[in-house]
Amino acid sequence: MKRWLILSLVGCLAVGSVSFAAVQKGDTELDALGSWMMQNGEGDYDDIDVFLLSAGIGYFVTDNVQIQAAAMGAWTEVEGADMDIWSIGARAKYHFMPTNQWVPYIGGQVMWANFDADDEDGDGVLWGPLLGLRYELNAYNDFFVEYQYHIWSGDIGDILDDGHGLFVGLIHQFK
Repeated sequence: MKRWLILSLVGCLAVGSVSFAAVQKGDTELDALGSWMMQNGEGDYDDIDVFLLSAGIGYFVTDNVQIQAAAMGAWTEVEGADMDIWSIGARAKYHFMPTNQWVPYIGGQVMWANFDADDEDGDGVLWGPLLGLRYELNAYNDFFVEYQYHIWSGDIGDILDDGHGLFVGLIHQFK
């Protein structure tokens, strides 16, 4: 009798955990993330510290695959000159184990970037891979940590080479 009861409870827990998935096909999300990170300077430029904020709206085309429109703003100082960077673009993410409370993912991003410094301005492309881990706080909100590798090209690539960023953020799901 005890074994049957324990097996029944374990079965109920397994079914219950699958029925409330952290991410599902058709979900729309709004996320916001921020970081203080370091970018490598190109050529004669020094490495720089950057304060960065980003937001995106994403849609799950399958239980695992999300596409996202995103925007980013970054503020820094390069060689004594203030620099503002604005970018807009897209991200794609593949979520592993979407039915768990902890959901790891990998992806990539491509963004058009514009910069304005005291003595020059220009544009270029920011692209690179990303990986992260999200934790379901409740049915509508998740906390996440994300690593991004940034590769810069175009005019902005003459100042910034590449860089690493570790971000923290919140996600709100519209179900």
